[in-house]
Amino acid sequence: SVWAWGENAAGQLGNGTTTTSLAPVRVSALSNIVAISALYKSNLALDSSGRVWAWGYGVWGSLGDGTYSDRSTPFVVPDLPQIRAIKAGNTISVAVAVDGSVWVWGDNLAGQFGDSQYTSRLSPTLVTALSGLDDFAIGQSYVLAHAGGSIRSWGRNEHGQLGLGDTNDRASPSAVSGPPQIVQLSAGLTHSVALSVDGTVWAWGTNGSGELADSTVAVSNVPAAIPGLSGVDAVATGQGHGLALLADGSMWAWGANDNYQLGDTGRRSALTPKQVAGLSSIAAIAAGDATSFALDRDGKVWSWGLATAGRLGNGASSGVQVPRALATLSDVRGISTRYQHALAVAGDGSVWAWGLNRHGELGDGSTTDRNTPTRVSGLANITAVSAGDFHSLALDDSGNVWAWGYNWFGQLGNGTDQNQLAPVQVQELSDVVAISAGGNFSCAITADRRLWTWGGNESGQLGDGTPDSWSPFVGTIPDLGGFRAVSCGGQFGVAMRTDGTVWAWGRNFEGQVGDGTFAARDQLALAVNQAVNGPLDLLPQVVNDIPAAKIPPFFVTALRAGDLSRISLSVDVSGGSPSGTSGTLASSTLPGRFAAGYNVYVAASVPSGGAPLLFQLDSSNSWSPLQWPMAEFMRSVALDSGVVVTAQILQNADLSQLVGASIIVGYGTDPDEMLRNARFRTVFTVPVP
Repeated sequence: SVWAWGENAAGQLGNGTTTTSLAPVRVSALSNIVAISALYKSNLALDSSGRVWAWGYGVWGSLGDGTYSDRSTPFVVPDLPQIRAIKAGNTISVAVAVDGSVWVWGDNLAGQFGDSQYTSRLSPTLVTALSGLDDFAIGQSYVLAHAGGSIRSWGRNEHGQLGLGDTNDRASPSAVSGPPQIVQLSAGLTHSVALSVDGTVWAWGTNGSGELADSTVAVSNVPAAIPGLSGVDAVATGQGHGLALLADGSMWAWGANDNYQLGDTGRRSALTPKQVAGLSSIAAIAAGDATSFALDRDGKVWSWGLATAGRLGNGASSGVQVPRALATLSDVRGISTRYQHALAVAGDGSVWAWGLNRHGELGDGSTTDRNTPTRVSGLANITAVSAGDFHSLALDDSGNVWAWGYNWFGQLGNGTDQNQLAPVQVQELSDVVAISAGGNFSCAITADRRLWTWGGNESGQLGDGTPDSWSPFVGTIPDLGGFRAVSCGGQFGVAMRTDGTVWAWGRNFEGQVGDGTFAARDQLALAVNQAVNGPLDLLPQVVNDIPAAKIPPFFVTALRAGDLSRISLSVDVSGGSPSGTSGTLASSTLPGRFAAGYNVYVAASVPSGGAPLLFQLDSSNSWSPLQWPMAEFMRSVALDSGVVVTAQILQNADLSQLVGASIIVGYGTDPDEMLRNARFRTVFTVPVP
């Protein structure tokens, strides 16, 4: 998940509003994010499937949606291949594809696309001249990049920020000479910093506030090493200041200090690096417009500098002169955060909460939001906490579970649907050893290793196979036991049994069940290993005990691209026997075993208010009402171990109006033989929006 705070005039916090926030708020619509990039008022995020999301300031087309409009909620940038790296600039965005191609959009009036032109673009544009460049740093109307340790630069150059020995603008990449084997680049407003593999730092460009840390205020249009700075692991630049993280965990700063961004009280610029006092064991650093941030190895975030619009996230609204932690807790034994509130349990068994409190999720008897931790009332001897979207759970040392906050779906487990502003005990549940709060449901494991669920069930996230849309009463998973750990997502859950096998259930449009499909599961499904030839086994030294009824008839790998209005779907059907298994699975009939003469069948089921409408897909990729015997999609296939059959089922199809529809794939010598042997699987379900 992604969190943002501070100014929000262009919607850059991504929470659907333009209201400034003094404390972190969760960016809406995002999950499985692996990288983020933000500069000025534009933001990018990269998810685990290679999609790029954008929101915030849209002037110059920097969001890539074909318009100049601001966006207050994230959207997927269209017309991009699978992406592996992103970088946001003031008015330009860059994305690097898995194949090494580079895509750019936004402002190009200074030639910052590097395409030898000066035409701005509202949508992603492939720039072949940039292919192969690994990492980008974007300043004000200029760009730095490196590949193989060498630097390229282009765009605006009025202060020598391109490092090319002159002040001429460039509309195509030019080689920067001087620094040896670069591993990181960082761009300020009009100055540049590079970190070499040997731990030295190089700087060039404007220097009016000591940005180059060379004891002068003289501009330099070529890179020069910062004297006396070595053993550096990471660098960061603000508009007029610089930061360095050393291998020993210390942090150093230089340049402008008009808003205390260097972490001292003098407000005088530093022309050479100075150690930031009060910090040690730092693991990561970041710099913004007159702001500085550090993350220590204990997981604590520190911020200082300009505090207008809540940009420091520590509750301050005026300048912070020295590093201040975002929270005031100590002796914290456990934390949990989700959506827009957070929980912490202290060593004395007390629970503390902060953030959004619209439904009482902070448990302090009010609905007042808090930007500093407040103690949850009525709790003692707590050993674990878990935060849901708008509700909270706590486990005490007697095995009792307590819940508070939003309860529209019965996620508090007290038999009602009424919100609770203070903790109430979950009914009919004792001897609990583990808890997890999902989006609108809750899970627990008891000492006898049974799994219990309660709350919302619109995507089958209770895992009990019932059609009920919600339940305010706890219920156990009836046909499986021996659970050791559980974790709940928005509308899905994942649990590990004592044999190391992993099971999941609920929403699966994004593949979160891990069974090789995109089909929602209202009962627990076995997650598969990376090779898709057996179960995911986290304890391979322990013999598996998988009930025969839970073993899939064959293994599949579904591949999906696009959203519901333009979706493509293919399925790889595996023909080999499972590997790396033992116990029940090893002694069962081997799933997925094909022989010559088998046919592959594809069907679809569409809800219609009564009995579903059934369709079949034939070998010419044409859909028609199901007839019997049904048409073959593929005929006379033969698969041996390690061989797969690929079925391309959908191509840019619009399924947005078919909520609940599903696609089934099976195989057999004929349709009747397939049904008799139950050799078919649902591989895709159109989810509830």
